[in-house]
Amino acid sequence: MTTLTGRQVRTISGYVATLLDYPRWFIDREVDFTDCHLKGRFEPEDRCCAGCRFGSACCWLNQNRLEPGPDTPLPDLVSALRTAAAYVRSESQETADHARGCDCDTCEWLREASAFLRTHRHKT
Repeated sequence: MTTLTGRQVRTISGYVATLLDYPRWFIDREVDFTDCHLKGRFEPEDRCCAGCRFGSACCWLNQNRLEPGPDTPLPDLVSALRTAAAYVRSESQETADHARGCDCDTCEWLREASAFLRTHRHKT
């Protein structure tokens, strides 16, 4: 993150915001809105959304479609990261058999996100 003085500063919030880029791309790529009557706009009261296979991912994507601002509280970012990690983990296990040392983008991201969540689980 660049400050007003032009210096590069790495903050925990900035790091988590960067980690959220991959699940945003992943979910946007994986969720098929072709047959969605709302064109991907999640509505919790809509019966179709409640029963949709992509309901939780669509809900997450709508809440996190835009990059978080600098004033977004860290607990909100960590919660979004926790939810995204659970979704990406479940989807990657369903679609492919990833070996423990797999170096695909998804497995690399899951290891990095999981490590962050493990080390910061009691700090938020």
